Amino acid sequence: MKTRMIVGLMLLAAMTGCGERREAAAPVEPAAAPAPERAVAPAVVTLGSVMPAYTAKLLDGSDFDVAKERGNVVFLNLWATWCGPCRYEIPELEKLHKDHGASRFKVVGVSVDEGGDQLVRDFVNEQKMTYPVALDPDGRLAEMLETTILPTSIILDREGKVVWKHFGVVTVSDPEMMKALEAALKS
Repeated sequence: MKTRMIVGLMLLAAMTGCGERREAAAPVEPAAAPAPERAVAPAVVTLGSVMPAYTAKLLDGSDFDVAKERGNVVFLNLWATWCGPCRYEIPELEKLHKDHGASRFKVVGVSVDEGGDQLVRDFVNEQKMTYPVALDPDGRLAEMLETTILPTSIILDREGKVVWKHFGVVTVSDPEMMKALEAALKS
């Protein structure tokens, strides 16, 4: 009987929380959130629109300013050193650069690597890339293109209008890309 009584008291204590008195906490009013800073949304690049302002530092230390490229046809290629498909398309971009360079045409690679300019410079030398390469570790162009896909490319005509946009690998055998490029070169 004594054992039953001890077990009963233990159960009673367990059920009542060992005799602790608990009070419900008063509801806490959430603190007023600070007014969010107005972030300036990047200009978005859409097919048929004029390319918004965009500048970046080139590997040679000079500035790349897309607005100053008016009069040229520009092939902007967003890429990274760690991107396998980007590596695959480098010979294709080199071919475009060499075949059409005399026609006021420029291929400009835009690296989103965050490892610094020496990492990109070493990669460019290793791959024997001859077209200009800009550094964009903050991914401003990626935001403008609304992409997380590498590579992503666009063609700008001589007035700076986006005439072609592509997510993924580029090849010179792509009839849509070549048609857009030839039309831009004739303008």
